[in-house]
Amino acid sequence: MADSKYIVDNNHYDLGKDVFHKRHEVKEIHPLLLKIVLELDRICRKYNIGYALSFGSALGIYNYQGFIPWDDDIDVAIDYFDIQRLIEAFKSDLKEEFSFDCYEDNKRFNVLIPTFKLRLKNSYIKETYHWTLPNRCQNGDGIFIDIVAFMGVPKDKKEHIKLLKYAKHRMVYYVALDAFLRIQPYRLKEKLKNYEKAVANSYRHSDYVSQTVIIPFQDWAEKKENLAFPREVIYPFKEYEFCGHKLYSFNDLEMFCKLCYGQKALKKEVNGILIDPQPTKYRKAKHSKTYNLYSNSKR
Repeated sequence: MADSKYIVDNNHYDLGKDVFHKRHEVKEIHPLLLKIVLELDRICRKYNIGYALSFGSALGIYNYQGFIPWDDDIDVAIDYFDIQRLIEAFKSDLKEEFSFDCYEDNKRFNVLIPTFKLRLKNSYIKETYHWTLPNRCQNGDGIFIDIVAFMGVPKDKKEHIKLLKYAKHRMVYYVALDAFLRIQPYRLKEKLKNYEKAVANSYRHSDYVSQTVIIPFQDWAEKKENLAFPREVIYPFKEYEFCGHKLYSFNDLEMFCKLCYGQKALKKEVNGILIDPQPTKYRKAKHSKTYNLYSNSKR
């Protein structure tokens, strides 16, 4: 732990079985995820593109100055209007051991998920929800970090939820075509992305921001108490310690974590020792069905 006063966590968090039916601990995937985010950091610093470790990764910074011990992914936010700049930077300067997918570069990309997937090539992961949200891109199924576009949204939560309904009402049709009939819903994808662009432009100067409105299930998470955040909580992005590295997250990290997860999720001091109040029953990895940490072989 970065803080020597932090309570020692002796639990072994199970990542599940790999493709060879061998079990691994969550901490074994952390160096691979960190390797990917350090490449993103290199690219973004070189091309002056803002990014922020977000959601569970932001909470990890606040509570641990690194990964939450049972967290098996990294979440990243960028500004919606930096999407094209990041694509161009990836195309010109991404190291050979990495690949990326996004709709703007590959029309087979699933637009109901975060805006980019940045992958480590020499690895493999099958996501928990691979049946309903399959990967149709040809860059492989390497271990990845999610990069989601943040955009302006209405301050009023009801109005925000109305915007989310556009994608929700089309989700069943989309999944039926893509996952079950294996027909690429290109026209529907284009409509969703055009809708996303229209909303981003309409609320470009809004005092509240959140992740893109075409992710239909973002308000289903029970632990997220707010969908949108005051702009000054998010921007400008700031540097924080993460696993011994200086990486970026939101401007007011503590307030973001409070608004997103509630005060109950933040570390607290008990008898002079910092503890994580998350109940043991929730301390589980949740993103991988199976995986290969050291090769892209699926068996």
